[in-house]
Amino acid sequence: MKKTNKNYCILSRILIGLSLIASLYGCGEDNKTGGGAEPSLGFVVTSGSGVGNLTTLSKTMPHTTEKDVLGATGLHSDAVIKSFGGLVYIIQRLGSNSIVVINPNNPSIPLENYTTNDAGSSEQSNPHDMAFVSASKAYITRYSLNTLLIVNPVTGTQLGTIDLSSFADSDGIVEMDQMVIVDGLLYVSLQRLNRNNFFIAENESYIVVIDTATDQVLNLGTDKQIVLDGRNPFSMTYLAASNRIYVANVGTFSTGDDFGGIEIINPNTGLSDGLFMADNDFSGPLGTIAILSESVAYATVFDANFNNFVVPFRLDTQEVSPALTGVGSGYIPSMTLDHAGSLYVVDRDTTNPGIQIFDTTTNQKIEGPIDTGLPPNDILFVNP
Repeated sequence: MKKTNKNYCILSRILIGLSLIASLYGCGEDNKTGGGAEPSLGFVVTSGSGVGNLTTLSKTMPHTTEKDVLGATGLHSDAVIKSFGGLVYIIQRLGSNSIVVINPNNPSIPLENYTTNDAGSSEQSNPHDMAFVSASKAYITRYSLNTLLIVNPVTGTQLGTIDLSSFADSDGIVEMDQMVIVDGLLYVSLQRLNRNNFFIAENESYIVVIDTATDQVLNLGTDKQIVLDGRNPFSMTYLAASNRIYVANVGTFSTGDDFGGIEIINPNTGLSDGLFMADNDFSGPLGTIAILSESVAYATVFDANFNNFVVPFRLDTQEVSPALTGVGSGYIPSMTLDHAGSLYVVDRDTTNPGIQIFDTTTNQKIEGPIDTGLPPNDILFVNP
């Protein structure tokens, strides 16, 4: 459940037919899991009642905020946030289909706001993620289309597309979602949900690997895709210390299937090492994951009543600890880690939403909830 930001996406998905809203809202130098060596400025995209905006967090605790930075212009109500090269990129999803580029030193005046739709087309693209090769080249997954977009991320100039339609299931759409780049190779998750049956994870999900130098999909042995043991990949994180990509699979939103849990992709072999932790180990389907090290990691989990929790776990021993205390029971679309390794939880509790901050050495709350104006959707840190 990637992806971030989805306006109570998990609850809505289930109520509207499991993965239906995944097609709309989805939940990542992108510093979603760490903000560098120095204190960084926090950026939070917010949403509520059909509108969105941007809030900034001060570099040091106790945090102060500047709310509604974009004023009356605001943002689309379904947005996630990325960064690269000192700039902030806000991905506005279905209904806006655009990228807002912001200089963190002057965030109230966007540098650019460009479309992710094909030129001359009225078909909505529904951008879900960005992965950056350089200041002049980035990839954008488009959940409603089968072509991965290549752009100049600063100007929005479209440089080309990569056709992934050969990987579609019977409904004709691959549902491309999350991305990571490792050693010049782009890993793209394809959920391959059944749009003709309420977006259920009835099909195998894939990871395709693309050479960022040639923009060609690679042959992996005899295949052009990594077939996941899990289904409906929602969150994907690379940990350099282990040189592994960790994928959180939702499956069918039930611990009763065999398709939910954390799966390992091995960049050395270009293969999946399989599901090494099942969602049943966490006592519920998984959402997003935040990984500091092999011994410090967190997953969002929801129960049968759609209450959300943040659960610490270890990659090295597969140990799962009790859920963090002090987090509301509303939707938790996103988490990130700052320069000091503190965990920032995006808490959309229905009565007291805000940003909750935890010490990852003790798992104790150290600040929050920090009021962000509208409820928070996604967060990252940038060194201006």
